[in-house]
Amino acid sequence: MATNSNKYLQILSDLKQQIWSQYYQAGQQLPSENELAQTYQVSRITSKRALQELTDSGLVERIQGRGTFVRKTLTVRPRTNQILLVIPFSAETGLGDYITGIKEVLTSHQQSLVVVENKDVPVENFTQLAHQYDGILFYPQDFANELPIINQALLHHLPLVLIDKTATNFPLPAVVADNAQGGYLATNTLIEQGHQKIAFLSQSPLTTALNSSAAQRYFGYLKALSEHGLNFTTDPLTATEIVAQDFTNLVPFLTANQVSAVVCENDVLALRLLPFLAKQNITVPEQLSVIGFDNINQTATSSPQLTTIQQNFHEIGRQAANLLQARIDNPYAPQAPQLTVPVELMQRASVTQPLLTKH
Repeated sequence: MATNSNKYLQILSDLKQQIWSQYYQAGQQLPSENELAQTYQVSRITSKRALQELTDSGLVERIQGRGTFVRKTLTVRPRTNQILLVIPFSAETGLGDYITGIKEVLTSHQQSLVVVENKDVPVENFTQLAHQYDGILFYPQDFANELPIINQALLHHLPLVLIDKTATNFPLPAVVADNAQGGYLATNTLIEQGHQKIAFLSQSPLTTALNSSAAQRYFGYLKALSEHGLNFTTDPLTATEIVAQDFTNLVPFLTANQVSAVVCENDVLALRLLPFLAKQNITVPEQLSVIGFDNINQTATSSPQLTTIQQNFHEIGRQAANLLQARIDNPYAPQAPQLTVPVELMQRASVTQPLLTKH
């Protein structure tokens, strides 16, 4: 025997199917609570619950004294069974194995994946491009500058999920690594080894994009220093100035401040730093400990092998693809989940105790 709960779900499912099949079209009125109660042989409370949840989903609007209507702006898009991944680097670079996690989900939905780089995405006719796909996974290269593209998806209710970068209260779903925790973990690892003068190095500007992944890692760095009562920090401007022009100002900074360890914004920067330090006859980790962020493929073969913070790219891709499926099912849902995936330390050979604490 069907319970009221099952009946409410049946009403909800039927109405959604009828809306998406255009049995009820944009702006058209749905049956009333009483009519649904009679049709499904349920209480009015049960039919009201189904209509309320349908309203909460964004597919319909309830007008006091008039009834429930399919939203006027509802657009039914034909399915293509293709998903677009926009990412600022080629898959061959090893900068993040998002694709295997994404494909794990897409395979179960009989969808294929098309990958393009951000530079190849047209701003002018992005919506036209988007209509060729059921949904889009978008990894911003520069979140602020790419907002004109992202906003088109938002305003046209195109299914889009952000990867790696978002902003507080931004109304699109996103999946990011726990960047602040990663910055904290990297710095705390160095502190536990005995380092007290720890610098933060960043290629990305930290003052103009406080929601960026680099800034979040910097905030984690500050938190660890604060918790341990360490007063030496790298201010945001200095963090970028000392890596500019191929590290021109880095060695004088390290020497003047007796820095014994550095946290790099990412592995790409750390892997640029290692050969520079070798040319300067600064040995890693004996004279300077170095820790990166991302755990890209090259960190396992660098000299020395790089200690880093590992992002779970596979899990980020998988969760983003799952969020996208929900967005495809209902692009009008007002909810925009922001999911954070934990990070972990990948201990290798570029971190040790500072010389002064070794016996």
